[in-house]
Amino acid sequence: MEPLAEYFKVFSESNRLAVLMALRDGPRNVTAVVEATGLSQALVSKHLKLLTIAGVVQRHPEGSLVFYEVSDRAVFKLIAQAEKLLLATRRQQFDALAAIL
Repeated sequence: MEPLAEYFKVFSESNRLAVLMALRDGPRNVTAVVEATGLSQALVSKHLKLLTIAGVVQRHPEGSLVFYEVSDRAVFKLIAQAEKLLLATRRQQFDALAAIL
């Protein structure tokens, strides 16, 4: 279970998720990710490096630029499913609280 727990840690930072979502429409270089997220270049580079090390993102050098893309688009299904679970949990919590009040 430890490798799975480590993998999920990759998705535990909101800025990292923003970087991933910036790559949703296809490969981008660091400058394009910075523009899409509003994060600093240093922060985007840091998160892209971590995502690359985790195998979630791949680097593709093209001349003087490096483009990044998601290794497996199924990661977006994983994120969408997590969002659905979160919403369902929040709805249950709200309903339980409303029943008490």
